[in-house]
Amino acid sequence: MTALVRFGLIGCGSIAAKHIDSISACGQAELVALADPATDRMDLLAGQYAQARSVPPSSVALYANPRVLLQDARVDAVVIAVPSFMHAPWTMSSLRAGKHVLLEKPIALNLRDADAIADLSVRYGLRVQVCHQLRYRPLLRLAKSWIDQGALGKLRSGSVSILLNRSRDYFAASGWRGTWEKDGGMLLNQGVHLIDLLLWLMNERVESVYGAIGWGSSAVETEETAAAVIRFAGGAIGSVEVTTLCKPNNLEQSLTLVGDRGTIRIGGAKLTDVYRWHSDDLPDPMLPTADINEHALMYEHFIAALLGASPDSDADVLPLEARTSLEVAFAVYESARTNEPLRLPLASFDTSRMAGTKPNAQGERYR
Repeated sequence: MTALVRFGLIGCGSIAAKHIDSISACGQAELVALADPATDRMDLLAGQYAQARSVPPSSVALYANPRVLLQDARVDAVVIAVPSFMHAPWTMSSLRAGKHVLLEKPIALNLRDADAIADLSVRYGLRVQVCHQLRYRPLLRLAKSWIDQGALGKLRSGSVSILLNRSRDYFAASGWRGTWEKDGGMLLNQGVHLIDLLLWLMNERVESVYGAIGWGSSAVETEETAAAVIRFAGGAIGSVEVTTLCKPNNLEQSLTLVGDRGTIRIGGAKLTDVYRWHSDDLPDPMLPTADINEHALMYEHFIAALLGASPDSDADVLPLEARTSLEVAFAVYESARTNEPLRLPLASFDTSRMAGTKPNAQGERYR
């Protein structure tokens, strides 16, 4: 009999449909339970899974209270797809209930909770993996391989950019969005994927961060644009540029890595267009062109790890690594708040510290 990992999913909002698709695509995965206060959303997702797997919707248990899902003995692993401020509490509750966790980013809205998740994962011997699925794309895996074998020489700079549009309707759809207490800013929600890629590929300790944040004309409390300069311990310089103000819609994402012996630049709306791929020492590679579902591939890695079928991949983002990209995002915020460069590590940080930083009409902070 084929070994299975049986999933329960907490939170049936917009991102949950992607998780249902990925579970459905994995032969060694089974969805056994959903939890959300909204019955109609659970019905919709149970129907989506049932259609994909040709099973009755009744095969998926529906719980209005996530705590009941955590008591379901059939559930091996819990997918946490709730709003950001609930990530850490439900992850810790799942671990205490003896469940593995696949967690939407960000891992937490403060460093204290991120550390607690890492500690509980080790204490209970359970896996927590954070959804940074871009690492599984073949193009980015190839970039990582080239860097690791020294094809670019010593890296001197790395930059990431993400130019998106998030309308007022996007924030109005959920009251928690765009608030420091419950959401964190766009740097945590959209930019953290690119920060994670930059740190993974540069593979050096971050020494300091100098950040700035800004807003558009909306009533959103959290930042809508951000920029940062990162100094790595080995002397390399990194830069981050993120915005959700790009008109009229999403424009592009980009990643540039410059070394003594070569340069890689990737861009495009989905970070799939190669603008430059050069090494003084290696011939141009055969670039992967096949379309791949990196989200489903992330699930396959997670499942393989739980079943003991393969060792961890360096693409798998476990709590301590997720904490690193979280800390850099927090350092951008704290540097912007104090208007000073900030050396790492941070002793502590909570997004609620940023409340009142948005300037008023005269350009003065509300503090």
